[in-house]
Amino acid sequence: MLTAIIILLLIVIFVLCFDFLDAVLNWLGRIKIGTITDDGEWTSATRKVIDKWLNKGTPKLPLNDNKRLKLFSAIKNIGKTESTAYWQDAAVLKAASAMGDRDEGVFRLLDRYIETESGKWKTEPERIDSAMLAYEMLCCDYIDNDMIKPAMDYTASHLEKLYEKYGTIPYNEISKDVRFVDTVGMVCPFLMKYAVVYNESRFVDIALEQIEEYRKNGFEKETKIPGHCFNAETQAPLGIYGWARGCAWWAVGITDSLKSLMESKSYFIEKAKLLKYCVEFAGVMKKYQRDDGAFERMIFTSSLEDSSAGAMLAYCFAYLAKLTDNDDLEELSKKTIRHLKSCTRRGGVIDYAQGDTMGIGFYADGFRVVPAAQGFAVAAAEEIGF
Repeated sequence: MLTAIIILLLIVIFVLCFDFLDAVLNWLGRIKIGTITDDGEWTSATRKVIDKWLNKGTPKLPLNDNKRLKLFSAIKNIGKTESTAYWQDAAVLKAASAMGDRDEGVFRLLDRYIETESGKWKTEPERIDSAMLAYEMLCCDYIDNDMIKPAMDYTASHLEKLYEKYGTIPYNEISKDVRFVDTVGMVCPFLMKYAVVYNESRFVDIALEQIEEYRKNGFEKETKIPGHCFNAETQAPLGIYGWARGCAWWAVGITDSLKSLMESKSYFIEKAKLLKYCVEFAGVMKKYQRDDGAFERMIFTSSLEDSSAGAMLAYCFAYLAKLTDNDDLEELSKKTIRHLKSCTRRGGVIDYAQGDTMGIGFYADGFRVVPAAQGFAVAAAEEIGF
């Protein structure tokens, strides 16, 4: 009887310790956070992290913000996707492309997804964030666009079928009538890039329609800030306006779409339109940046800063500054990067990114290491010459 009680107590202690393990590791990791103040040292440290994740893969992220009985959840979710790996790896690949001279790491990342002989996806992706990874593959100088064309064709075809079926592209078919701002950032740059690389102009039209629909129905008219999503049938707004990463998704969507078209000698009207949208939105977001360079996770209220939103916006500001030779946009990007330095752990990992949302109106309250924040921050610093 005593033995059984001791075993039971040990099990309870183990379960409770598992609950607090993540919190303890976070606490230890945050000791001396923000102490890398030298720009060169910060640059070196953050890039070493990118190199590590290129070669070994990005760390897995929790499925939700559950803080109790996580051991049982972990056992239950064995074999399930633990992170939105596509867009995390996409951001890391974006950083690698900006850094240059990372061919070995790029090939290791590519090998995790693409069959070398056939150029097809090893596992055909259904989640639309895979389009963001496909976009970064097309943008990377180390990757042969002809070799990966079968995989790119699959992704383009998948998105086109969703477009034909639903009018514009939903985030998933479970919520087929809902249009999320994330979708603009994840699919539109790929559609633009695919059109330019493989001379398939109809995909530019699909991407522009996605952007114009969201600009018409997904924005608050007075502030010109996007909401999280809207109902495509009724145009009713859903979620909240002013979610910082939602704003960042919009910025990335239109910025990388413009970047894709700038590589073409055509599409002059489309380029002018996207450039106008980009510059206007940068001006809007400038109003909501804190004095220390941070963007809070909910920009209309006082809340904690979100390094993932800040990094994504810093990248967009940096690209626009370089494209337009605009000193104000350059300083806007550098100001954001300086704040990201204060969120950087002593090992070079950028912390304090908001976790993934769990649905419309349910926003993560946990702040943690999110690889996308690292990728966009490094890409921004490379773009701006930080």
